[in-house]
Amino acid sequence: MIFPLSWHVRQCKKFLILVVIYGLCTFFIVSYLKSKIYPKKDNCFVNESFNIKSKEIIFKVEANLKYFLDKDTNISVSDDESDDWVQITEGVFIYSAYIDKCPSIISSSSFCVQFIGISLMNITDIDDSISDIKCAFKRKSNVTRLGFAFLKKLNEHHFKPYTAAFFYCDLKDFTTNSVSINFVTLYKVSISTWVRVNYLEFKTTPNVSINLCVRPLYGLYPSINMIEFLTYYKMMGVEHFVFYRYNISASMHLFLKFLKSTNLSIEIRPWNVPLDNELLHEFGQMVFTQDCIVRNKYKFSHTIIVDIDEYIVPKLHLNITSLIVYLDEKHEDAGSYVIPMALFCDEFSYDSPKFSLFHILNHNKRQKTFWKYGYRSKYIVRSGRVLYGGIHFIWKHERNWHEVEVSDTVALLHHYRRCCGVMQTWFFELFSFYVLNDDVVIDNSLIDNSFKLANDSLVSLILNLLNVTSLYF
Repeated sequence: MIFPLSWHVRQCKKFLILVVIYGLCTFFIVSYLKSKIYPKKDNCFVNESFNIKSKEIIFKVEANLKYFLDKDTNISVSDDESDDWVQITEGVFIYSAYIDKCPSIISSSSFCVQFIGISLMNITDIDDSISDIKCAFKRKSNVTRLGFAFLKKLNEHHFKPYTAAFFYCDLKDFTTNSVSINFVTLYKVSISTWVRVNYLEFKTTPNVSINLCVRPLYGLYPSINMIEFLTYYKMMGVEHFVFYRYNISASMHLFLKFLKSTNLSIEIRPWNVPLDNELLHEFGQMVFTQDCIVRNKYKFSHTIIVDIDEYIVPKLHLNITSLIVYLDEKHEDAGSYVIPMALFCDEFSYDSPKFSLFHILNHNKRQKTFWKYGYRSKYIVRSGRVLYGGIHFIWKHERNWHEVEVSDTVALLHHYRRCCGVMQTWFFELFSFYVLNDDVVIDNSLIDNSFKLANDSLVSLILNLLNVTSLYF
């Protein structure tokens, strides 16, 4: 059958129209995906007049505080707690050692020496295995040599040559009533150094008692930021703070010692980590996490792991104590609670006629999109139910305990920082966007506590020292 020429022309037109429609659809789809995969540049502008004003006031406060600490205190910085890094053998460094019940992978009945430290990734081919490193302990001058240590290398190493690690030595017939073990060590051929051992005191903790651990401190930041951090969490129910001192100024170290002398419950631990960030992720942050969880597992019912610029803010409860009571009652089999995070960017200016000394009271604007659980989130652990902590979530719990993802309507991690260049992924990490291009929402849930913060005894003490009458200017 032969079709007329007009029919062929119509078919060609239809074909061309379909090609054009297909091309336009493809163009718009590709453009959209490119906008997500290669998002538009973020706007890193910060209100400079606000910044200059805040820097001027904080500079005066820091100068007054330094003058007070130099002239009016007799605080020494030489008496921090004792644990610190030692090299045991080639490729193995130990920060602390504890006598505790063995994890179930070692023994269900005996005690173990648990060494917490770092090891080379290639020290063994597998992460959980009997190592070629031997154990020994010393009672007074009597040395007892044991068998080979069980090695657990932790996963969150970020492809660095070294990773956080546990070494376990089974003490077999040892009991807590035995003659005290003073020192322990690991060795390959001969013993080169000893590590003082810490005994974990087995006791029943109150229903809710909260300890807070802060990642190793380094760099320069205002002392007033430390005050707002301590004041907020103390007001929220935290009873004890543990800081690991890596590379901070002498004045900040002195200030922490001064705060400790005010009867605020603070531990300041040295953290002279022997490797740089080319060899070990973030100054050994994973090791600090393990040490603080183990160190306080029988002292407190719950431990919080956060950074100095992160604030867990309950949305339905007056404080973190009430939040934990609620979570414990709702999730009896929980071993930990992971809190989702949103950024309160410095670039999101806070329009207010008053300026506060506290950074957190000058920011009530956050990004709209919460980060996925496990990405920049932080957590609260139920002591004794966690084996290995991570930076943003728990890697392994004891027995059948598990992690609970807390809804952002119940609690949110407020993270206060500059956001220039920070990208957030979505949809299985296939796409991303700059945080500063996210929608901005008003969130006054922390600022609603400003009256309590301003009237806290710790704030009053510091303001009196500085001859300042108010948090606001």
